[in-house]
Amino acid sequence: MAQQARPPVVTIMGHVDHGKTTLLDYLRRTNMVKGEAGGITQHIGAYQVEHQGKPITFIDTPGHAAFNKMRQRGAQVTDIIVLMVAANDGVKPQTIESIRHIKDSQADVIVAINKTDLPDVQPEMVKAQLAEHQLLVQGYGGEIETVEISALKGTGVDKLLETIAITAELNEYQADPDAPLRAVVIESTKDSQRGPLARVIVKQGTLRVRQDILADEVAGRVKALVGGQGEQLGQAGPGTPAEVIGFKDVPAVGAVVRDAARLEEYRAEASEAGEASEASENSEASEAGPETAQPATAGAAGIDTDTEFDFEAAFGEKEKLSMIVKTDVEGTLEVILQNIDDDSVEVVRAAVGQVSERDIEMAETTGASIITFHLKTSGKIKELAKRSGIKVQNYDVIYELIDDLQQKILKILEPTIDEVELGTAEILEVFEIRGERIAGCRMKTGQIKKTDKLHLKRGDQIVSDLTIKSMMHGKEEISSVKGKSEFGATFKQSKAAFAVGDVLVAYRVEE
Repeated sequence: MAQQARPPVVTIMGHVDHGKTTLLDYLRRTNMVKGEAGGITQHIGAYQVEHQGKPITFIDTPGHAAFNKMRQRGAQVTDIIVLMVAANDGVKPQTIESIRHIKDSQADVIVAINKTDLPDVQPEMVKAQLAEHQLLVQGYGGEIETVEISALKGTGVDKLLETIAITAELNEYQADPDAPLRAVVIESTKDSQRGPLARVIVKQGTLRVRQDILADEVAGRVKALVGGQGEQLGQAGPGTPAEVIGFKDVPAVGAVVRDAARLEEYRAEASEAGEASEASENSEASEAGPETAQPATAGAAGIDTDTEFDFEAAFGEKEKLSMIVKTDVEGTLEVILQNIDDDSVEVVRAAVGQVSERDIEMAETTGASIITFHLKTSGKIKELAKRSGIKVQNYDVIYELIDDLQQKILKILEPTIDEVELGTAEILEVFEIRGERIAGCRMKTGQIKKTDKLHLKRGDQIVSDLTIKSMMHGKEEISSVKGKSEFGATFKQSKAAFAVGDVLVAYRVEE
């Protein structure tokens, strides 16, 4: 076995719409942006280009905040990070988030200041802003190189590629193509025609067609390898991206793909690595001395570790939103699940693939709603869902899904979050006429109409929702009341348990 030079793996990071995918468009002479809903990258992709006869592997990570985990994944497999910052926009929230991942990854960094073709841009402002976030470029107290480019027009892109090539040459990135295979799954999905698919980058060894492989617990045999430009590959060596067809199931994003025929070699490597790690830990503990070598415990800090407070027993179980989540790829599913509050949402099922009859049956049984991403629901399933009273919502833009999901969660935590208060009235007296209970009320604020939706509140708690049957002022029937007027009201809910001191709150739901 011998170490050989391999292509550098370059991750492009940055804020939404700062030009990451546009740069790859220029390099690949394709137009991926038009294929992305909302104009942002929805999935992580890996592509290879050549510069002066040498390959460079690029990972295009999504820029939206919801894809935090995907950016972390990109940083874990990369050698060089190109941080894209728009000269007309400067450092933004996802830029700052990317800087944090850059520091965690310990990868080499190049800053590409994009959109310099626009008028009145200020590249120096960008450099100063980066310095404020402890990313120090040349001329601002650091060694990080900056390259001014226009990804749209291609200006400065050759210089960027040259900077990447020089960085790779200085670092001498190497791997052994004959070593046991290790490839990282950066995206996975289930295709209706080709079955489970995994997009990987080979870290060491060689991935070959007809090779028996394992990605954690998912087995497979490589039926086909597809390159970043859609070309068929016979094999993929270190630093090479490829789409793998042949898994029996969809492997998890971040899973390591190994050669099933060389499991003993992996065990031997793991054993050697474990022994080395243990020796290192023992050495550090010895140097630290007997006191610092002892781990601190919760008990030592005065915390009772045997007692756990039961919040549900004390306060009652919270109402939860039940949900079934279906997506086209594993990575997006992971992002959605990360944005779900477990205290407020119960995920009945989460899986890759189209909505099935089983999903509808499960939703009907559990009362769950169904949300999907980048999926088409068949006419048969739509009809079945309609008959069963099940709501299926599909999304094509991830941040719209996340925003709606967070709004639903807020609605659980605070039921009136999307309501606008129209008027309030206090119940001063409760009496009965001809067997019908009447609430004698006085207006406190705003206006209440007969057609308004009403909450019946006792203190800060909503006791029930009411609908007005009739409103009377003296002997006159009225349709609305405002100011400090008094009125009597009966409700369509004949068994409504209203009492003196309760408050009627009229509201409308804000779309």
